[in-house]
Amino acid sequence: MKTQKILQIFILALLGSICSNSFNLACAIENKSRVISSYWQSDSTSYSFISVSHSSLSGLASQIGLVVNAIQTDQTAFGTAVTFTISAGTTQRIFIARTNHSVINSTTIPTASFIIGTTNYKHGHIRIDPVASNPEISINPAITFLDSNLELRGFKDVTMLNYWGAIVIEANTTGFAMEFIGDMHDSSAITNMDSSVPVSGVN
Repeated sequence: MKTQKILQIFILALLGSICSNSFNLACAIENKSRVISSYWQSDSTSYSFISVSHSSLSGLASQIGLVVNAIQTDQTAFGTAVTFTISAGTTQRIFIARTNHSVINSTTIPTASFIIGTTNYKHGHIRIDPVASNPEISINPAITFLDSNLELRGFKDVTMLNYWGAIVIEANTTGFAMEFIGDMHDSSAITNMDSSVPVSGVN
């Protein structure tokens, strides 16, 4: 019996060491306050576009800070992450594009945010983090959870924002949509992804 237990522990330790770093990193990101998209790309013929909207829902803070990271398949950043604050009733545009793009740049689109990287073909996933260290805590903690006045509670929750995105193929202005997991329109992650933390968001 004791030998069997030791063998089981050894096998589990061996399996844990065999798992890739990217698998371990994916498991390390908790799912209650972040939004991800599984794919983006940029090269000399394509770019990615993301739209973030604050729909002024009851219970949301009037301003929510977020950090958008374009992470390559080798787990390094593609350009510098963008950090911004979105206000109620507004939409922010984010472009992930190559260096020196003739149209997608801050001169031609001054109100957008940009993640700019190499002209070589790159792809990966998007991770959107809250600026708030505890977005599940109301900005007005004196108001209880059961209080009917949601407007005054004000959560800085990036999962309650609306996200839309597309990969744009420039030659014929076509492309395909990006899926966002964990946002307001998410079909909801399964709750056993992390049994210690319930899934946040409306769905």
